[in-house]
Amino acid sequence: MPGMKPGMTWDREEPMSARALILGAAVAAFASPAFSQPAPYPTRNIEIIVPYGPGGSTDIVGRIVAQKLQERLGQNVVVLNRPGASGTLGLTTAMRAAPDGYTLVNSYTAEAVIVPQISKTHKYSVADDFEPIAITGLVPVVLMVSKTMKANTLQEFIAEVRANPGKFTFGGGYGSPPHVMGAWMNRLRGLNVQHVPYRGGAQGINDVVGGHIDMFYGGVAAGKAAIDSGSVKAIAVTGDTRSTALPNVPTFKEAGVPEFDLASWTVMLAPKGTPAEIVARIRKETLALLEDPKTQEALAKQGAEKSPSQDVRSFLKKESDAFGRAVRELGILMGE
Repeated sequence: MPGMKPGMTWDREEPMSARALILGAAVAAFASPAFSQPAPYPTRNIEIIVPYGPGGSTDIVGRIVAQKLQERLGQNVVVLNRPGASGTLGLTTAMRAAPDGYTLVNSYTAEAVIVPQISKTHKYSVADDFEPIAITGLVPVVLMVSKTMKANTLQEFIAEVRANPGKFTFGGGYGSPPHVMGAWMNRLRGLNVQHVPYRGGAQGINDVVGGHIDMFYGGVAAGKAAIDSGSVKAIAVTGDTRSTALPNVPTFKEAGVPEFDLASWTVMLAPKGTPAEIVARIRKETLALLEDPKTQEALAKQGAEKSPSQDVRSFLKKESDAFGRAVRELGILMGE
């Protein structure tokens, strides 16, 4: 053949052997760890944003869930407190996070369904702009009053406030359930109690204890310690039945104000666009931990209760409608 010297032979197997070697090396390379399938989720720390400071109901529920989720996933789950702007600072931080399953938010009633209906600047829908995970806790609200008030029952409270219009104050973040509930009670029973803005439930309760404000409509989870110690007086609690954490405190319905039917709660959300398989994994593990009797006991001790339903989108729609009705009737607006 052209180009071959005398005595040389053409080895047709040599080029094929070279190709086989190259192909074998490529297969081996793709089979190596560097080219293997990604490790199953999760592979690093998960952050749960709580849009309030430490010690409030949202924080307490978030930390219990974080601890149990960590045990189930085998990865650190860290709570990050991001208070401010009626809970929207923490919520929008989570909204802008990478949708990879490593940032979640344990959101509260205020920023989830109230603020979007009263704010000119915060326009979003948690049902549309997040991936719903689970309702992490129903948190009954208890009316706590200062020991300086004479009232020990709801009817005595109403009579004392009516006799002193404009004298008493209640706390709550603007647009939060404590704010809406205080204003709603004013409307339902013709009261005149002045609202004092607060950044979180723990601060408001502490100021009732200290006598700086007269009352606070706060989550049982946040108020239980102050109630149990006798630092404040518990007048009534929301819900159809008494709170297991405060069995001696009547419901508003029992105490004669059945129209006082607003509630508070926390819900776990993931940023929009988080892969469906990761959302499914987080949801599966979160629902499992919420069914765990040990979790339920831990939450119940803090005054948080298990939701009978986990249809998160329907729940958010129902709660949005209920609070929307209240804030429209009360004329509560932000950004005016």
